[in-house]
Amino acid sequence: RAKAASLRVLDGIDLRVSPGEFIALVGQSGCGKSTILRLAARFWDVDDGTVTIGSAPVRSMRASTIMGMTSMVFQDVYLFDTTIRENLRIARPGATDAELETAARRARLDRVIEALPHGWDTQVGPGGLSLSGGERQRVAIARAFVKDAPILLLDEITSALDGENESAITEVVRELSHGRTVIVVAHRLSTVRQADEVVFLEPTQAGARVAQRGTPQELAAVPGPFREFIEASTASSRWHISSLAA
Repeated sequence: RAKAASLRVLDGIDLRVSPGEFIALVGQSGCGKSTILRLAARFWDVDDGTVTIGSAPVRSMRASTIMGMTSMVFQDVYLFDTTIRENLRIARPGATDAELETAARRARLDRVIEALPHGWDTQVGPGGLSLSGGERQRVAIARAFVKDAPILLLDEITSALDGENESAITEVVRELSHGRTVIVVAHRLSTVRQADEVVFLEPTQAGARVAQRGTPQELAAVPGPFREFIEASTASSRWHISSLAA
């Protein structure tokens, strides 16, 4: 059987993130933003080039070391079929109940827990299906608070949320990001505005490349894909559905 030709996803990406910096990856779907996060966490390995944390290539690091240094919150949150308490404790098995409660409060999860029939001991069901999307996101963010890792990887965590949940999660992410190195994949302007730097990716036949890079203010001031992104985001925020006369 002939081996399928490999497809290059990223081309010539040179991305350096300083300690404590908040970087937003922006661009159309399929341009490699999530791939960058997964390379940083070593879910995958590069064919060419090097991914490093500090000065150490991730290929030379134990998986447990990388996982201990990073917290990840992705769009599709998976929860284990157990209690909320145990889903949070997975992040750090030795965490005390008091530490879990502090993390829940910081993630605004405490309000959700108070409304559940069995509080902390509520079973969330397979994959967390007994909770809403916004509630599952808060559990995932609370886990990141519990873990307290120095590197935070966020992948479009507000893209499927309603306006109220988006606003709440955006506020919590701002607090969670404080003092951490953050790489976030974002389609929402509310998230991008928090970034120290924006990296705008665009697809090419040779793989995605960096089209623009700079602070949100710098990129908004010049013509280019980031300004177009802002204009499209602003226009869509004014959309509304109205009834039509018969």
